[in-house]
Amino acid sequence: MNHVYYYKKLRIILITFIAAPAMIAASLYVTSIPSGIMTKLIGYIGVAFFGLCFIIGLRNFLRGSFRREVLVLTPASLTINSPSQVCYKLPWSDINGFERVDIAREHMLVIHLHDVQRFIEQNSGTAFGRILMKANTCCVGSPCSIALNNIDADEDEIMHILEQYLTRYSRKAAPEDGPAQD
Repeated sequence: MNHVYYYKKLRIILITFIAAPAMIAASLYVTSIPSGIMTKLIGYIGVAFFGLCFIIGLRNFLRGSFRREVLVLTPASLTINSPSQVCYKLPWSDINGFERVDIAREHMLVIHLHDVQRFIEQNSGTAFGRILMKANTCCVGSPCSIALNNIDADEDEIMHILEQYLTRYSRKAAPEDGPAQD
């Protein structure tokens, strides 16, 4: 039995489509009132910034990235699609456990691994990627984490399902003569 969780992007894109034009209009109004050069500069910067936000939101909507999978749970592995378009496929035997960490009102799902160094070497790609993963490890305790606030499901349900999969398919669940999954 597979479980798939998606990003909440559609809601964010719709808010962008409403808020960005309103902020562009407000910025244009600021540029039209008689005031100092600094106020006009702030207005023009606002038009450029919120115009760019609207364009990015429109591009994401047209590409169909609003219904992208974030977590895919199968009996063989846990697949994580991060917002930066990076995909990690973790066999259940490599996962040690899960933890929910709160960082500045952001709920993070931290995936603890048996061999952190091997994961970093296999998935970092570049020296900069390795530095980022090591920094993430120092910050939350694992190089592999995802924001729970961005997932379109109840956080407690996600944690419960993840723990069920880990119990059923992890190293601990493996029989004496071999691994639990094929």
